[in-house]
Amino acid sequence: MSNLPEFITIQNVQKYISNRMVLDIDELVVYQSECVVVHGPNGSGKSTLLKILAGLMTPDSGVATTNGVVRPWRQAIREFRANAVYLHQTPYLFDRSVEDNIAYGLRFRNRSQSVLFSEVQSAMEWAGLSHLAKRNARDLSGGEKQRVALTRARILEPKLLLLDEPTAAMDRKSRKQTFSLIRDLASGGNAVYIATHEAADLYQPDRVIQLDYGKLVV
Repeated sequence: MSNLPEFITIQNVQKYISNRMVLDIDELVVYQSECVVVHGPNGSGKSTLLKILAGLMTPDSGVATTNGVVRPWRQAIREFRANAVYLHQTPYLFDRSVEDNIAYGLRFRNRSQSVLFSEVQSAMEWAGLSHLAKRNARDLSGGEKQRVALTRARILEPKLLLLDEPTAAMDRKSRKQTFSLIRDLASGGNAVYIATHEAADLYQPDRVIQLDYGKLVV
């Protein structure tokens, strides 16, 4: 039981894919400002869980509580999509500069050019990307691309950030930088969920969730 405020609670969530149950969650509470590692072997339902929390996938059954109100999934999914960002282990980046990629989401939020520029510069400095601002994002290393994707997500200020194998195929230096950024995101008020095969303690999580054949292992 956490002392942090509850953000989302999901209950009785089941998801079938090709007639196989891949997720069967009795209850999961997502707390604010919490870093959570989701562990489990391939096929255990880690990515499915993250995509459901992001509003990218609809379960076959289940309810969610948001803002203290129990909602059917059709209603809850709107809030999930408005408040969560999901990052795949191979993030999609536009064929543009690093700063243009990071600024992309803000362009839909009616920022003035001066405010947008200031926020993007600050975000790049946070991630150690300032020296790459004019580089084409698609020409970067795997670790640099992931940091661009994290920064693009951070600048949108999501309440829940969902990371699917965020350090896959990174070298040691890039992994260390990414671990640090992820912890900073959680300490800054975001709830961060990380599906990973890495040792959980590398992320210094507040909590570890173990999935086994789609069920939470206590």
